[in-house]
Amino acid sequence: MTQEAAPIVVVNDASCLIDLRKARLLHLLVQLPYRLIIPLPVRESELICFTPQEWAILDSGLEVFDLPPDLVGEAFRVKAVHPKLSANDCFCLVTTRCYQNSILLTGDAGLRNVATEEGRRVHGVLWVIDELKRLSLCGDGVLTTALRLWQEDPTVRLPAQEIAHRLLALGGR
Repeated sequence: MTQEAAPIVVVNDASCLIDLRKARLLHLLVQLPYRLIIPLPVRESELICFTPQEWAILDSGLEVFDLPPDLVGEAFRVKAVHPKLSANDCFCLVTTRCYQNSILLTGDAGLRNVATEEGRRVHGVLWVIDELKRLSLCGDGVLTTALRLWQEDPTVRLPAQEIAHRLLALGGR
């Protein structure tokens, strides 16, 4: 009898969830073949102002991780060492430490840098686009629309060249 490998854990930061919402991709995020996790403090954060319907979509595939007291303490120790990180950033980083080979999904440059220094795998929302395409979970039109929405939104800070490259690959301009 063969044993299936456990799915890779993807720890979700608020910034990526917000950007995926703007691109109308939340329903596709939960279809990715990963174990999607959000730390409880991030889930409860006032930064994520999602509708009940949007939360219902996310809750269908996103697990909430309630950090035990020792991990909350670890997050505050990380915050002391890296004061520019938010508390929620620290909760995400500590959560990635709980799962072997996990991926941190974040758009926050400071968090990305600290996680990378620790040797963590880090991706942003453009990786989600790449995965949706690679796994054929939606049509190119959906991905093109998402990229254009990000391109036109001044609050989304993604590399213009990376968006343009993906649009070209999808047949858009």
